[in-house]
Amino acid sequence: MKKNIFLIGKYLFFISIFLVTLLTEQGSAKVYIDINAPTGKRLPIAIPDIKNLKAPHESSDVSIKLRDILTQDLDFSGFFDIIDKKAYIEDPNRTDKASDEIDFKDWKVINAEVLIKGSFVANEEELTVELKLFDVFQERLLVGRRYVGKKTNMRAMVHKFADEVVEALTGEKGVFDTKLLFISNASGNKEIYVSDYDGYNVKQITKNNSINLSPQWSPDGKRVLYTSYKEGQPYLYMMELATGREIKLSSYPGLNIGARWSPTGREVAMTLSKDGNPELYILALDGMKLKRLTNNWAIDTSPTWSPDGNKLAFVSDIGGNPHIYVINSDGTGLARLTFEGKYNAAPAWSPKGDKIAFARINEGKFDIWVMNADGSSQLQLASGAGDNESPSWSPDGRYIVFASTRNRNAGNYIMQNNGENQRQIRFEDIKRGEQTSPTWSPYLTANN
Repeated sequence: MKKNIFLIGKYLFFISIFLVTLLTEQGSAKVYIDINAPTGKRLPIAIPDIKNLKAPHESSDVSIKLRDILTQDLDFSGFFDIIDKKAYIEDPNRTDKASDEIDFKDWKVINAEVLIKGSFVANEEELTVELKLFDVFQERLLVGRRYVGKKTNMRAMVHKFADEVVEALTGEKGVFDTKLLFISNASGNKEIYVSDYDGYNVKQITKNNSINLSPQWSPDGKRVLYTSYKEGQPYLYMMELATGREIKLSSYPGLNIGARWSPTGREVAMTLSKDGNPELYILALDGMKLKRLTNNWAIDTSPTWSPDGNKLAFVSDIGGNPHIYVINSDGTGLARLTFEGKYNAAPAWSPKGDKIAFARINEGKFDIWVMNADGSSQLQLASGAGDNESPSWSPDGRYIVFASTRNRNAGNYIMQNNGENQRQIRFEDIKRGEQTSPTWSPYLTANN
């Protein structure tokens, strides 16, 4: 088991074993995409086939896969209008190994504003990929990268470049190299899995043949919190992904559930029922000191920290039905945020601190809502057939992943933070069972 988890840790945090080399990059103050615009214009982008330098006139599965991954990433972002290849007029037999070989007139005439050119060399197991982003009208290179590694790292190579493209054009990093934790019962038990943001490269984290709940990333991406019944009771555990080392953090009588890391990673907020009814507590990991946060007759659960660590939002039925409240991290300043709906649950504070996503029962089923951090401007995002629950923000705050039963069996879905572009995540390595409780990773680097 430990060996298996160690390999998973290497997979997660040292996936960039391939070399990333800066080719050329010319900085620009130009804003290509205004991510704060309410109805932003999609940027027309052309992505011709990635050239096989060993056989430039032959079709290649590697070429197709490289382009498909790149177009899927950029289409997912919601920032780009990917121009159909049928509109391209450039001679496809050109190699374009240098920027001065590109005839930009061919791309201006089809109204492409940016262009991605790429080439690769593949051997039996090795792969070298070179990708470049150009401003068509200024006829200049914006970003150029070369990646060298195993063919099995192809997706990670392209995800990294897609992040570079988004950052160059918006000023903020993309999320294509991030991961998801989630629960699946594909094995017959509720186990924790990890995957790329798009559902590829699935790995199983726990194998204890029990019920595992509420997985959560640590702020540094190195550890996972979760509740497990593997010892018969709902105890709280922490796992170090790189080593597989597991620590039991909380095993009080009753419930040990709903744990969430503080932004610093030095504290954990959770629900304990050791003194009777479920209350919120904060556990300081340095010294394992426990502090009670709430003290009432109600059920208090599902804490989520504000990004500055000063407040927590949580669910309580102290007012009758379950509603969302906010409290200072020292236990003062209790305030109610929601007043509508029969049941409000699963609050998730956005990375920028301005929004809280949550689930609300509306007409007999859960839907995903979002509100300002003070409870104002509540807006329904995800609805339709089935329940929509467990929202979790991407690290840039642009997207929300959530669980839904809209297609009968529970699955995980992603949408933009305004509710648009909802799509199911297809976990390529899981062919059966249901997937729930998704949580988005922080940004992950080789130094995690």
